Amino acid sequence: MKKVNYKTLAKLWLLMLVVFATTSCIEEIETASFTYDRLLVVDANISDQAKAHEVRLSYTTPVDGDVDDAFNAVIGAEVWIEDDLGNRVDFYEQSAGAYFTADTYAGEAGRSYSLFITTNDGKRYQSSFEKLVAAPEVSEIYNRFAIESTDQEGGATPGVQFFIDVKEADQSTQFYRYEWTDAHQVMVPFVKKWEATPYYVGLAMFYRITPFNEDVQECYRENQFNELILATSATNINGELSEIPISFSPATDFDVTTMYSIEITQRAISPQAYSYYRKIKLFNESNGSLFDKQQGIIVGNIRSIDSPDEQVLGYFEVAGASSKRVFLAPFELDPEVYEYVTKPCETYSAMAFDGSLNTFYEATDLPEDLRGSVIPIRELYELYDYDQYTGTKFLAHRLCADCRKKGSIGKPEWWQ
Repeated sequence: MKKVNYKTLAKLWLLMLVVFATTSCIEEIETASFTYDRLLVVDANISDQAKAHEVRLSYTTPVDGDVDDAFNAVIGAEVWIEDDLGNRVDFYEQSAGAYFTADTYAGEAGRSYSLFITTNDGKRYQSSFEKLVAAPEVSEIYNRFAIESTDQEGGATPGVQFFIDVKEADQSTQFYRYEWTDAHQVMVPFVKKWEATPYYVGLAMFYRITPFNEDVQECYRENQFNELILATSATNINGELSEIPISFSPATDFDVTTMYSIEITQRAISPQAYSYYRKIKLFNESNGSLFDKQQGIIVGNIRSIDSPDEQVLGYFEVAGASSKRVFLAPFELDPEVYEYVTKPCETYSAMAFDGSLNTFYEATDLPEDLRGSVIPIRELYELYDYDQYTGTKFLAHRLCADCRKKGSIGKPEWWQ
């Protein structure tokens, strides 16, 4: 399930009203024949983690309107928060519709906060006051082999499901939302010293071999959450949480991984925020037709000061947060996962070839009856080294000589 998009949600709501207003006859919808309310969309949260906190402001668009984020961004607004003692913290616009605090700001557990917005045309908005409750620590992150169903009939994806346990949960904190990021370290076994670049003479293709001077042996591939993940301990006598599923990674993601890391952030949210997100989740999980029972528009905790009847989409979340990161070598994953992982650097051995690269890729060094099966395999290889004196070319699977095929150069600052 994707992270909620309030603009899309509002457009769906508008379209549903149109559909239900029509008769049973099949007619083309005239999009110009119905009204459209331009609603403010607020995506905002703060926590007790010291970092730059962000507020994103935008407007909804009509069904047939422009969905470009920059076009619909709310620019030039005044944005700030106040706590229950009257202390104020300002947000500053860094790009269209994106407002940030200083990167050292942290909310304080026990304090309540309200978000204030004044648009450049003078419209004023305020959220309810939300109390920041400290989040308990994540006790453990662990993984198990799992098979995730797909949209295709009978389809399934084998992979790794990551879970968390929370052993010492405060009874006053019973509602949680989760975020995660992860990264695959890719270190290729073959050092790329030469490269082959194709060029054409007429219709004939040849290869130019030149020295390669970049370091492409170590890369990292980072991912961020795109799901709405919720949990509650309200029904647990001891307040503990166990086996909360957080993220799923297909087994194929680990084909060239040399080290893996995942960080999970647990956010202690209010009962009202939990109820709001549950409605969003139920709305997004409804994968039937437009004629299924609909939830209607989902309004959060932000209101217009000047026009009380004006609807505002989004929620100002105030949450205590705790994060836990683990680093795992591939052998620390559930062993069953590796029944579904193809390791190209182990499956495909490096080759030394004395002929031309045209001969190698066209397999003309082999009998004709073997070429059909060999050519698809050789297409997976690329040059990584070259002996200028003998003309010998050294080739390896393309994922095993250039880490950029599965990641980007540059180690994340947080990598151990």
